[in-house]
Amino acid sequence: MKDGIVALFGLMAIVFLPVANANTDVVVFTNGDRLTGEVKLLERGKLSFKTAATDTISIEWDDVASLKSDQNIQVETESGDRFLGHLGAASSEGKVLVETTTGAVQLDVDRIVLMHPIEKKGIARFDGDITAGFNFAKANAMRQAHFGLDLEARTETRIFSLNMYSVTSDSADNSSSQRHSADISYQRLLADRWLIGAVLRLERNDELQLDLRTSLGVGGGRNILQTNSSTVSLIGGLQVSRENVSGNELDEDTLEAFATLNWDWFRYDTPELDFSTELQIIPNLTDSGRVRAELDISMKWEIVEDLFWELAFYDSFDSDPVVLGAEENDYGLVASLGWEF
Repeated sequence: MKDGIVALFGLMAIVFLPVANANTDVVVFTNGDRLTGEVKLLERGKLSFKTAATDTISIEWDDVASLKSDQNIQVETESGDRFLGHLGAASSEGKVLVETTTGAVQLDVDRIVLMHPIEKKGIARFDGDITAGFNFAKANAMRQAHFGLDLEARTETRIFSLNMYSVTSDSADNSSSQRHSADISYQRLLADRWLIGAVLRLERNDELQLDLRTSLGVGGGRNILQTNSSTVSLIGGLQVSRENVSGNELDEDTLEAFATLNWDWFRYDTPELDFSTELQIIPNLTDSGRVRAELDISMKWEIVEDLFWELAFYDSFDSDPVVLGAEENDYGLVASLGWEF
C-alpha cells in the first residue's frame, strides 16, 4: 500500500510539475541591456520572462533586439508560418534565429507574434485568467454576482480551451435569474492560418426560459489577421443542439449552422488595455426562419501586474423562442476584477 502511494505521488509530480530549466535563455534589449532567465510566453505584444531575481516579468516585444533559448520553442509569424526549435545567435539585431530540425531560419523580430515553449508539462501548459464581481443597489436590493474562467493549453499544432461564464441576479421586485455557459473546444492548426476544430457547449438562461441547451459542433475557419496589436478570426460550421426548456417535458433536437467573428485589440503600453468582441450568428436549419445570435464585448484595464478590471456586455437573441411568450433578448453589463496566470 505504501509503495502504491509513493508511486502515485511520483506520477503526479511527473504530470503536473514543469520540467526544470537552467535559466540560460538570454534576452537582449534595443538599448543594449540583457537579462538571463527563462522564456515563458510571447503573446499579445508582450514577452513573459522569468529570472531568478525578479520571478516572471513582462517585456514589451518592441523593446527586444534579440533572443536566445535552449528550450524547444514554437515561433509563429504574422503570416501564420510556424517554426519549432531552439533559438540561436542571430546575425544582427532585430532578428531571431530558429534552429529547426530541417535547418536554421532567421526571422524579423517585428514579424513574430507568438512564442510558446512546447516542453511544458502538466498544469504548466495552461494559460488563462479568472474574473469575479459583485454588484449591489440599495434602492431595490438588487444583487448581481459574476464569475468567469478561461483556460488554454497549446501544443505544436493543437489548442485546447475551457471557457466558463456565470451571472446570477436577484432583487426585491424579481425572482432570481441565472445565466451560465461552459464550452470545451479543440482546434487543429493548419498552414496559412487555417484551422479546423470541434466544440461542446452547455448553456442555461432563465430569462429565455432555457433550462439547458447542449450543442456539439464541428467546423473550420481562418485567422484573418494576427499582429502584435490585434487579431481577427472567422469560423463557421454545423452543430447539433438539444434544448430542454421550462414547462416542456420533451427535449427538442435541431441542426444549426454557425458563423463566429472574433476581433481582439490590445495595447501593452501602460496602462495595458484589451478590447475583445465576439459575434456569433446561428441560423436554425431544422426550424426554418429561426435565428439565434450571441454578442459578447469586453474591455480589460490592467491595475497592477496580472490584476485587471473588466467591463463586459453580453446580449443573447432568439428570434423564435421555443417557449411561447419567452423573452427574445437577454442582455446585461457586468463589472469585475480579474487575474491572469
